Amino acid sequence: MKKIFALIIMSLFVTSTLYAKEKKLTEEEALKILEECKANLDQINADISKLEAQVKEYRDKVQAVDNEISSLKEEIASLKEEIAKYPSEYTVEEGDYLAKIAGMRYIYNNSKAWPRIYRANRDLIKDPNLIYPGWVLKIPHGIVKEFEVIPGDYLWKIAGFTWIYGDPTMWTKIYEANKDQIKDPDLIYPGQVFTIPRD
Repeated sequence: MKKIFALIIMSLFVTSTLYAKEKKLTEEEALKILEECKANLDQINADISKLEAQVKEYRDKVQAVDNEISSLKEEIASLKEEIAKYPSEYTVEEGDYLAKIAGMRYIYNNSKAWPRIYRANRDLIKDPNLIYPGWVLKIPHGIVKEFEVIPGDYLWKIAGFTWIYGDPTMWTKIYEANKDQIKDPDLIYPGQVFTIPRD
């Protein structure tokens, strides 16, 4: 790039020299034109250096982003391997109960998450205190985007579930996202399906 600008300056110099011959410029005027050309060349070189520094800065930023992307891809691959260890079904054994199952290491490792198993298996489980050996229970994983209300639910309780927000005070997010269904936040009904906002 510097060569191109140098050629441009040289052509300007030659043009100005020819112009000087044509106009019969004095030596002093020709030197003045030459000094202006040199000053312009210096400014162009300074601009080129500045642009090269900016290009380097942008390349460094792109490299940093590429490194971050690579790191995230590795983390995602690791998480996929970890998630693959978690079963999607569990066969009930003698002495099992929902909180015990939810507390198992590769189920949820959290006994308080038992309602999630109950909700996913309501077609089979009529009473969460009664499950029987041999039953095959679905074990849901991943982020919940919808929530079906069952008897005894209220917004504060739903928001407090560990797989929803784990914070009862966030009930207003559910309310705001489902105002079309919820006329009074103190009155929700079994069978209603609420969107769970994740932003």
